[in-house]
Amino acid sequence: MDSLDKFDLKLVLSFTNAYRKLHQEGQITQQQLTSVLALVENYQQFSPAEFETKLQNIFPDSNFLTKNES
Repeated sequence: MDSLDKFDLKLVLSFTNAYRKLHQEGQITQQQLTSVLALVENYQQFSPAEFETKLQNIFPDSNFLTKNES
């Protein structure tokens, strides 16, 4: 496994663990968890902007993705 593959694995595991924890804490629904895990598994298929848009669609009421416009 080369270093890029290791990085990809760490990235996916980090996202997966974080969102599973949010689900366990009741902060996101099972449907949101399932959707975000599918998105994370296929993240390389999307540009950063597409990935962000898809996350916003999964979490429409969240403001954690909004950009600070000063």
